[in-house]
Amino acid sequence: MTDGQAHTIRIFGHGASGKSTLAQEICNLLPAETVNLLETDPYILKNDSRSLVVPKDFPSQKVTASLPAAHELNSLARDIRMLQLGMDVMTIEGPWAPSQLLRGDKPLLIVEGMSTAFLKPDMFDLSIACFTDSETELERRLGRDILDRGRDLTFVKETHAIRRQQYEMYLQPFLNQAHILVDQTKNGFSAQFVEQQR
Repeated sequence: MTDGQAHTIRIFGHGASGKSTLAQEICNLLPAETVNLLETDPYILKNDSRSLVVPKDFPSQKVTASLPAAHELNSLARDIRMLQLGMDVMTIEGPWAPSQLLRGDKPLLIVEGMSTAFLKPDMFDLSIACFTDSETELERRLGRDILDRGRDLTFVKETHAIRRQQYEMYLQPFLNQAHILVDQTKNGFSAQFVEQQR
């Protein structure tokens, strides 16, 4: 990350797995003029669009962000390619992330969020996947979603099992694409390098 060459890194995982915190910590270690952080939450489709899709394995459940159908992947891939080509990008405005200008002349691009799991792995030079256990995820959601996002306590608890179920079915298999796995089970932190098949 410090060789001055152009690199694109993705950090992905399920909700509350620690990916945003990890991405921000990495950015804080690097000179601001060398790194862009592209947060992908604004590329997650709103609930009214997702209601048109039914999860095949869970027909009675609404679609969570663990399914590719919940993401605007074409726009995200376009914005990543533009930055990789040295073009400036104005990010999409989201409810938790204001729109900002990312400059194409910065050599390092960190793309953080669940959406990146569903893009082609060869778009990235390095893939980092974060995960944690169900209890830690719920504990983090209760703190973040209620305090920062104004969600209702009952809603967070009721939807947690659905989110976890869909994560394990649809998103977890993508962790196999990661070069580095970051396990934050029970709020710990361990990183493991994964041997990639040729």
